[in-house]
Amino acid sequence: MTFLDKVRAAFAVALVGITATACSPAPDKVHQKIHAQQGSYVADIADTGEFSVVSTNENGLLLWPRYASDPKFQWQHDDDTSQIIAIDASFDGSVVASATRIEFALWDAQSGENLGFWKVGQGGIQDIAVSDGGSTIVLAKRDGTQIAFNPASGRRIEFYGHTERVNAVDVSANGFYVLSGSNDASAILWDTRSGQIVHRWEHKNRVTQIALHPEAKYVFTSGSTDNAIIWSLPGGDEHSRLQFIDRQKIFSAARFSASGELLITGAPSRRVTLWATETGESLKHWNVDLVEQRNPNSAVVLAVHYYETENVLLTESSAGLAEWWQLNDDWKQ
Repeated sequence: MTFLDKVRAAFAVALVGITATACSPAPDKVHQKIHAQQGSYVADIADTGEFSVVSTNENGLLLWPRYASDPKFQWQHDDDTSQIIAIDASFDGSVVASATRIEFALWDAQSGENLGFWKVGQGGIQDIAVSDGGSTIVLAKRDGTQIAFNPASGRRIEFYGHTERVNAVDVSANGFYVLSGSNDASAILWDTRSGQIVHRWEHKNRVTQIALHPEAKYVFTSGSTDNAIIWSLPGGDEHSRLQFIDRQKIFSAARFSASGELLITGAPSRRVTLWATETGESLKHWNVDLVEQRNPNSAVVLAVHYYETENVLLTESSAGLAEWWQLNDDWKQ
């Protein structure tokens, strides 16, 4: 199944699985900007919140500084016949990694310079993650393997901890630890220096979404149906479970707040939800907006970011729309 097919399938699931639960009133919107005129299938927001990167059909990759009227950089892959299926900005916002099924690239987020193109052999890329400064690039592959690659030294380590397709990966800022989720119903935290497993968490079904807290306080893993768990580190014990009544809950984006007090998720049904990490309780949820006169008439939430000191949330959606939402000071009540 291609990435486009996956997104279409997510739309279908979202439409079928809509429940009668009403959304909370949406927060006031500080700003919005169309980042992809024809919509996007992949996006990421730097952990610093300083910029977003979106993949577009018409203009390749675009890097948008916060509130900017125009993109700062436009990037193209050498393999311009294939769709970009994964993007990741490093924790410090210094570099961006992007990938098609057969090729991956590294970009300097400050100068816009391309820092390298590389091709993979068999297996096909499913997801990508990059550490600060681009010291480690991690590839999740469709054949169940992972590759941790150091562009400067050329060192690479292949990890075979999963037995089926790896759906998602995240990497620590220093590049030492990788979090991965797979169709084999497990999530794994492993060490790129030794290739050893630090923790393995078993699920009842395939793991489709993950998130690693920037300071490694928590891990979030979510199965394809009603298994959404926050784990505490370094012990790896279950900390809380997200509380919801939906029979099927799918997440298209997930990120912890810098403090770790909140988990923010996005869904294929346009929904953004703020969860209390301590209890797994849903604190607030609402839908991102759509662009008028554009089909399909729904949107997948592709990326989320919480500006904790400002109480502002940024969302990037498949509608190609970036939206900044101002939360009230008493929203947690």
